[in-house]
Amino acid sequence: MTTSQLTMDNNLSGLLITFEGIDGCGKTTQLYKIRDWLEHQGYKVQCTRQPGGTSIGEKIRAILLDPANTHLVAKSELLLYLADRLQHLHEQILPAVSTGQVVLCDRFHDATVAYQGYGRQLNLGGIQSIVQEWIAPYLPDVTILLKIAPEMAIQRIQQRQQVEEDRLDQESLAFFQRVAEGYATLAEAEPNRFICVDATDSIDNVHRAIVAALSKCLEAKQ
Repeated sequence: MTTSQLTMDNNLSGLLITFEGIDGCGKTTQLYKIRDWLEHQGYKVQCTRQPGGTSIGEKIRAILLDPANTHLVAKSELLLYLADRLQHLHEQILPAVSTGQVVLCDRFHDATVAYQGYGRQLNLGGIQSIVQEWIAPYLPDVTILLKIAPEMAIQRIQQRQQVEEDRLDQESLAFFQRVAEGYATLAEAEPNRFICVDATDSIDNVHRAIVAALSKCLEAKQ
């Protein structure tokens, strides 16, 4: 059951649209451009992110992305992401969707599969019951996956104008290659949910490609 099915009894059109991709793909930029486009179309839109999106989530985000936390073990990292996701779902996403809003979320559970499952090479079987009971019922209606070669993504990360890289920015090329493989596998398994877009083009061209594909999805869901 997707989030849109939660609102069918009330004849509302709330949706959860997530943006995914390896670091440096430009997903956050595209998320806000899509927000502007959707608002122009008359939709009520809420933007949020994972980790983060709530006061508790932002504290978890600080722990996860602090480059000083080199001792954070992969299983602890995984559980922190899950804690953030569940808090975020019930405090932000589900209430917004239930009132007919379109929620645009910068990352969701696909990121955990790609980053912790493929990138960290963790066996996610240990959290399967949590996922099936508490996350799977609220999967996104649409997931926009921005695809980019890991080598180009690392170049973009290195060109960012920021004081300090976060903890994930410091990962190796091999790590991002595994993450990209994870995303490709997820998209292949659920072609009806994923919109895959070449993120190597200009910002405006990528935006136009997302708009074209998303327009068809929104029309089909009305």
